Amino acid sequence: MLWEIENTKPGGWLYDVTASRRLSYQDIGDTVVSLEQVMKGNDKALVALVADNSTSCLACYLAALRCGHAVMLLNAFGDRGLRDGLLSLYQPEFLFIPQGNDIPEAYITDSECNGFICAVIKQSSQEKIHPDTAVLLPSSGTTGNPKLIRLSYRNIQSNAEAIASYLEICANETAITSLPFSYSYGFSVVNSHLFAGGNLVCTDLSVVTRQFWQLFKEFDCTSFAGVPYSYLTLERLRFEKMTLPSLRTMTQAGGHLAQEKVLQFAEMAKKNGIRFFVMYGQTEAAPRIAYVPWERLHEKAGSVGISIPGGLIRVSDEGKPNLAPNEEGEVIYEGPNVMMGYAENRKDLAKGDELGGVLSTGDIGYQDSEGYLFITGRLKRFIKIFGLRLNLDDVEKMLEAALALSVACVGRDDLLHLLIESLHDKHAQEARQKLSSLYHIHHSALKVHLTSSIPVTISGKKDYPTIERELKLNERP
Repeated sequence: MLWEIENTKPGGWLYDVTASRRLSYQDIGDTVVSLEQVMKGNDKALVALVADNSTSCLACYLAALRCGHAVMLLNAFGDRGLRDGLLSLYQPEFLFIPQGNDIPEAYITDSECNGFICAVIKQSSQEKIHPDTAVLLPSSGTTGNPKLIRLSYRNIQSNAEAIASYLEICANETAITSLPFSYSYGFSVVNSHLFAGGNLVCTDLSVVTRQFWQLFKEFDCTSFAGVPYSYLTLERLRFEKMTLPSLRTMTQAGGHLAQEKVLQFAEMAKKNGIRFFVMYGQTEAAPRIAYVPWERLHEKAGSVGISIPGGLIRVSDEGKPNLAPNEEGEVIYEGPNVMMGYAENRKDLAKGDELGGVLSTGDIGYQDSEGYLFITGRLKRFIKIFGLRLNLDDVEKMLEAALALSVACVGRDDLLHLLIESLHDKHAQEARQKLSSLYHIHHSALKVHLTSSIPVTISGKKDYPTIERELKLNERP
């Protein structure tokens, strides 16, 4: 099991940038054992971990799993109001939080370990937690939504095994934490390397900093994981000019990266002997669902790939559970990594597995004759403009290609809002003309907004809930 860290292959290590120290797996295992004593108890408890990318945070995570507790991962750099709201709603028995943060009134400080404070709730909840529940993660893209994804021990273990298998992660691999541990993609990078006995450089430094790349070189990191925003940032940093002789693998997930950018990075990777993987997943699948084998990326450009080992992808429509190749429908995923279900309050943590390993992704797509999946939109990303059904994702892609700018489309029936990452009126006019030409949309059903920066989530995806609030969609043009 990935949380039995001291029993993995010898030689593995984690480097803590904040403490400037390298720790062996045995060192981390000793810390985990001491933390187990802090949170031992007769009943299964909920442990809230305000997570950064430190080795101390990972030790708290592993200790909680070893004790059989459930871990609620919260971003140490996220909104404090949201964090406090979740703590109040779910009433975790233990709170592990980096030093320097205020402790909520409902808690009392119990101990301190390597920069983390352990606080215990004054009045424990009477609501039980299902024995299989291991990790609670925020549902993707939510802002202020109390809905959490319930993952079992089997979910996270099976996904770590699958990722380690197709990426060929072993004890000789060294990853750097380029994504937050509290985000499912960053979470999976850590889990898959711990499972395989690989090495981790643990840092919260941004990829835009010189220090990040100095660490990458100093510790001979072999892989880089990024979301679309990460790769656009690499382009601005002139990544192709960097000298990174240890880099062997690059992975991209967390949303759609434009096809021309995928091919651009794939070509750069090929020239430098680097494997570049495009992947697809959802937090509800712990989180990986599919990947494109690096050697087939050019011929399968635009695809998110084939199922991970142990999983099955099919495309379904009403009354048709398995559509033929190239027929479009909802993407269904089946596998041991599919979540147990959602929780919206503490009482929901008593629930068992509600999905039986079958996840309706809410994504629209099709599979080609070889089973490669192509995502074309979202079920909830459709509106009707005077009877015309519009796929907002299609509109976005079309406008981004036409304008060579980032565009976000939101709206409701009979009113389409465009948010364009530009401050030039000519781009607004170009967008209006394009939509009028293609879809014959009347000006009364269209509102165009300009911005210097489109809001994105922690994963780099467009933050549609925030965009909708800022644009006040109830207002008519």
